[in-house]
Amino acid sequence: MHEQSGHHDERGLSQSAQWAVLTPVVMLALLGVIDAGIWLHARSTVQQAAMTAAEVGALAGQGRSQVEQCVRSMTGELTDVTTTVEDAPGRITVHVEARAPLALDLGLARVGASSTRATEDS
Repeated sequence: MHEQSGHHDERGLSQSAQWAVLTPVVMLALLGVIDAGIWLHARSTVQQAAMTAAEVGALAGQGRSQVEQCVRSMTGELTDVTTTVEDAPGRITVHVEARAPLALDLGLARVGASSTRATEDS
């Protein structure tokens, strides 16, 4: 026969408390990993946009509007996209900056890249 003492099994309660603390930590870590992937994708997109836009700008007869249109078409999912074009004799430099759509924006959402190409003579 089992004797009933006045003690209750409290292991279930302590495990519930552990999960109550652990669940938000795991969720924040998972969200951080997802945000890191989004940021890396945004950085890659901006780098590719700068390189492609510089190649477009290096072609004879291509103006700034084609360069900016190229950047806009490649950075559609990013926000606050800015494009700066620097023309110099024999070369063109394109700077692209944008903001990645992060869930946990801790001031690290801004990404940027530059690319320089030799220009064709008209």
